[in-house]
Amino acid sequence: MGEMCASCVELVTFDQLRQRYPQLEQHRIAPSGGAFCRAERLKGGGAAGTYAMPRPMAPTGEKHFFGFYLTQRRLLLAEDGEFLRGLADDLEAGTPAQALAELFTRLLQEDMPTLQKYEKRLTALEEALMQDQAQDLDKKLFRIRRELSVFAAYYEQLDDLFAVLSEETEEGPHVSRLFDHLTGRAQRLLSATEQEKEYALQLREMHQTQLDMRQNQIMKILTIVTTVFLPLSLIAGWYGMNFTHMPELSAPYAYFILIGVCILIVAVEIWYFKKKGWF
Repeated sequence: MGEMCASCVELVTFDQLRQRYPQLEQHRIAPSGGAFCRAERLKGGGAAGTYAMPRPMAPTGEKHFFGFYLTQRRLLLAEDGEFLRGLADDLEAGTPAQALAELFTRLLQEDMPTLQKYEKRLTALEEALMQDQAQDLDKKLFRIRRELSVFAAYYEQLDDLFAVLSEETEEGPHVSRLFDHLTGRAQRLLSATEQEKEYALQLREMHQTQLDMRQNQIMKILTIVTTVFLPLSLIAGWYGMNFTHMPELSAPYAYFILIGVCILIVAVEIWYFKKKGWF
């Protein structure tokens, strides 16, 4: 790796960073400083920080990570891999700060389409839920909410990072406006992410409501069946007593009369339940 696009921008590996610029260790722009987005203003002007971007296809996995060191004359980017090569090769900005703002803009240009894909996934789950065809819905929603939480934390960190970089610099208010614009974009992306998380939560609550309704329906049926057979169980227990002198035992039509009584009891109960709208 070496210089690219303009003499003010340099892309190096972290090993090259340690060898060429050991004095930058204090700014924690290497991976040992933590895989998250942060920035700090330098006393002599400029800024230093790190950028950790979730991978769109695997947000909960390893992130794209690089460090940056910005002064009035130089933008130093450090990474392991080739992630920045395609993004930063053709930067057209005239100053280091403008180049960094342009790089961040390119990094965020596909984020809204990525969030829209989550909305499509949630819409498909909602349709399956309405058709009672959703399988493993809780697991799918948990995975989506977990991934969206990663993006939400990412945009919150970007909001703070861009806020630091948007402070008045020696290059004037124009550069500050560039980072203010990025701050607004990060906030909009965060808002969209929170909306998708809320959508996922609503689907989970809807699914839980369906499960509760099914359980209530099952309990209702079991209660009705129990109520129907309760009088019959009483009759069976009553005539199951071992008494010698029970008048119905010697009556010639007692058996058929008892059958009729049981049928009448069941019919009256069913009529009453229907009248009450219980089934």
